[in-house]
Amino acid sequence: MRFIRKKNFLEGEVLLASPKLHWFYIIKPLLISLPFLIFLLMLWSDISILAAAAGFLSLAGVDYLFNALFRNILLTFGLIVLIITILRIIAYLNIEFGITNKRLIIKQGALRISATEIPTDRIEGLSCYQGIFARIFNYGTIYVWGIGGSERVFFMVSRPFSIRRKIADVIEKNKRITVVNDEFPKPPPAAKPKRTAEEEPAYLYGNFVRVLRNNR
Repeated sequence: MRFIRKKNFLEGEVLLASPKLHWFYIIKPLLISLPFLIFLLMLWSDISILAAAAGFLSLAGVDYLFNALFRNILLTFGLIVLIITILRIIAYLNIEFGITNKRLIIKQGALRISATEIPTDRIEGLSCYQGIFARIFNYGTIYVWGIGGSERVFFMVSRPFSIRRKIADVIEKNKRITVVNDEFPKPPPAAKPKRTAEEEPAYLYGNFVRVLRNNR
């Protein structure tokens, strides 16, 4: 929370919560790549058995080239997974989320920083999504819709439904404060009572005729 705590908050603004990015964000590429790694090892073993049965690996140099090919494939695959994991660790250390009594703050990036702020009074909707792994490890993604259809996310945060309730409480509290501070609407003007024929001015044609008749 170094970036968010160094920000100049507005007058009366208080940091209420700082959602944490779940540690599963780092190891997710490793778990996704594990089935592909197992598949490559099984493919290597099966092809080696079939080639040996057919007598191809008994040829000079074929065994070495075959094994070297699969070793290079595995090394390339492992290097890609390692790079992705390192990038995820860097992102994990530089992603910050903040909930104040007036705004939601999302900060990403280390060298190139991207900071997004959403005023709570401009939020129109919230939703929370959890997949299979998310339910097992208790993390999820919170989608925030603002006025005009803009969408921002608190992705892979720990205890997502608790964070969603926190945001909803802040929104509801700000609505109550806004209603109390606003001026109460003025009551509509009272309707004038309808006057009877005796109370109406005598200069009106109908009343003038009735007055003449009564004076006879």
